[in-house]
Amino acid sequence: MTIQVTVANAYGVAMASDRHVYRAAQTLSTGRHVKLHRLRGPVPAAMMCAGRFSILGFPVSRLSLQIERALADAAGAGPESLAKAAIDVLRQPLCVPDGGDDAEALAAVAELVVGRAQAYGGTEAAFGRLLAEIGAAPRCHGGDAVEALGRSAWRASADALATSPSVAAALKRTPDLLGEAVIGALVRNWSRPADVQMMVGLCCPATGVPAVVAVKIWKGLSGRLLFAARAEHPSYVLHRAGRSLVLSQGSGRGNVCAMIEGVSEDHTTGQAPSETITAAVDKRWQHVHDRIGVSSPAELASVAAGLVRGAEVIGYLTGEDEGSIAEVDSLLLTPQGVATYTLAGTPDQLELA
Repeated sequence: MTIQVTVANAYGVAMASDRHVYRAAQTLSTGRHVKLHRLRGPVPAAMMCAGRFSILGFPVSRLSLQIERALADAAGAGPESLAKAAIDVLRQPLCVPDGGDDAEALAAVAELVVGRAQAYGGTEAAFGRLLAEIGAAPRCHGGDAVEALGRSAWRASADALATSPSVAAALKRTPDLLGEAVIGALVRNWSRPADVQMMVGLCCPATGVPAVVAVKIWKGLSGRLLFAARAEHPSYVLHRAGRSLVLSQGSGRGNVCAMIEGVSEDHTTGQAPSETITAAVDKRWQHVHDRIGVSSPAELASVAAGLVRGAEVIGYLTGEDEGSIAEVDSLLLTPQGVATYTLAGTPDQLELA
């Protein structure tokens, strides 16, 4: 389980990430690799990411340099403009040598689409249900350009995308429905895993107002990124004192949300379908705002670090001894600069990864 958390209020922005997580078969970010990037420059800021180390051959860590430069160029603007500058970096095509393998990207989405259609019965009606589900999902930012590229690539190479018997069968039976579903799933925030989940926290040096950008990122076509907001808006700008915004990403997000509200058992037991659990977590997560009150900037950073630990959040916040895990790094961003905090772990448990 990996958890990364941003907590923001009038004191500033606290961003925390665990150092050690379990390795998986895929090359995903682990605690032995940097996930929390402190950005330099006139704007106190940091970028936190989880997922693949690179997209379309472009190292994700290099995005932090581009965002750093964009924030420096907009340093004299307000918090909304600073947040927009960070978002605009994701709108630009990546500087990759070959622009990425478009056929490979379409084939990967086709596998996901066909798998979901088979779960619905695999019939033409099942594809119709899937198209309606995909069409109801919000479009990604930059989806129009990628959709045009995708339709062109699909017409040119659809026959070569039969990477499995199930996709080959779908291409033979319902080629038009499959094509629409693949293009739709490619450019919409549909239920497919994000390549990278990213949060950027910053604090306007002129006004002291903190802002958070939280997005899910997918590789598009021809060196372009597609991204969608983690919640209703791509960025959050906080103006009101005494109110906290909590954003979490990673496999432990549901646990963090549940334990903030003291109802962890609702999400960790029972046989409810994953869609039901996800919907319940999302609904509860919208009400997490204002649930955590802090009395100082240092406490804000400590709470963020405590939330990363997930299962022991209640013990940490109440001061009770509930055990410990690996160390957690936390950055606190204020108009005056960046402060670093570490919540120490138990020495004999620091080699999980």
